[in-house]
Amino acid sequence: MITMVGQPGKKKAVPYRALKFIEDYIRDEVLPAYANTHTTTSVTGLQTLFRHEARSIIRDCVNAGEHDAVIFAGSGCTGAVHLLINSLTLSPVDESPIVIAGPYDHHSTLLPWREIASEVYQIGVTEEGSFDMGELHSVLKKLSGTDRKLIGCMSAASNITGNMLPVDDITICLHKAGALVFWDYAMAAPYVELNMNPFRGG
Repeated sequence: MITMVGQPGKKKAVPYRALKFIEDYIRDEVLPAYANTHTTTSVTGLQTLFRHEARSIIRDCVNAGEHDAVIFAGSGCTGAVHLLINSLTLSPVDESPIVIAGPYDHHSTLLPWREIASEVYQIGVTEEGSFDMGELHSVLKKLSGTDRKLIGCMSAASNITGNMLPVDDITICLHKAGALVFWDYAMAAPYVELNMNPFRGG
């Protein structure tokens, strides 16, 4: 690779002069990191390994099993919700699900569900401030005969008070009703143990 300079608009039969400082920079700074991303013989290629290593570390941290997938959404929880909805290939015309949300869900994560759902039920809290399991049971009883897909999507913790929802109990309750369940741990993840496959005896 040779970088040439010359007088603009003038045709010459001889090559232009090389700019040594550009050639030096390309040789010393660019070419060592220039390679196909499918190889591991350069810094560029090694980044693929770093990504796989990061995925493996996350799998270990959240106790992900062989049937679990670690997917990098790239743009926060809102981006993850959009990716999830697109992956479910739900049509707002003939497959609109019924969504059950929690008391701590952020507007930006609720909005995509409201655009695709036929109904959205947002479960509240009791007078003591805890998750209202009674209201959840009432909603699920009301929806017991529906042929719509049920989806539960909730934030695991409040970003104001830090209050945690009883994640396992809610998940079991929703699964018994045939619902898919998705949790937003954006607020809780740095402070709690994450276990994708908890063992529950009995």
